[in-house]
Amino acid sequence: MSVARRYTLPVLLSFFLTSCGYFSADPKQLAEQAWLAKDQQLAAAVTQIREQGLDAVAASAEAGSVAACVAATLTADPLGKLISVEGALAESAKVAQLLADLEQLLQQDFSFDQLASALEKSAAAATYAKTLIEQQGLEQALLTLKQMVTASTAVAQQDLGVHLQSLLQSCKNAAPAEPTTTASQKV
Repeated sequence: MSVARRYTLPVLLSFFLTSCGYFSADPKQLAEQAWLAKDQQLAAAVTQIREQGLDAVAASAEAGSVAACVAATLTADPLGKLISVEGALAESAKVAQLLADLEQLLQQDFSFDQLASALEKSAAAATYAKTLIEQQGLEQALLTLKQMVTASTAVAQQDLGVHLQSLLQSCKNAAPAEPTTTASQKV
């Protein structure tokens, strides 16, 4: 067997896996990780929400904590549930267009052929739809989406990521500062 034949299959397999995203990180997720790396408390709150769910964190977070602020702020916002999707903080899609794509996607009756086409057409909307359906079921996801569309007219032309970042930033700015020890405080 020649050297070229021996390495053709592994090279082709690596190429296809890389092009599908198996070996490379999603640029939105990388941008989100970089933004969250600036504040460990916000990063921990977002991670906790993604692992336990927004409602669970809102109910169990310690009062006055950054996690409690983040959970309360996101619960009160019509788009807050979308934080559960990795990369949402770096989502550049306009809220109105993303919600329109989501609504169209959720109202379709899917066949496997249509699903592949829909995923190619609007990967971002498909990711959000998948997450909402997994967390809430199809009927509740549709109701949530309708509430989001109705309540989000004020931020319709804003990027979703910018909107979510501003919500989180308000908690960072509102959180009590950690006490610092000065030389005069030491005995």
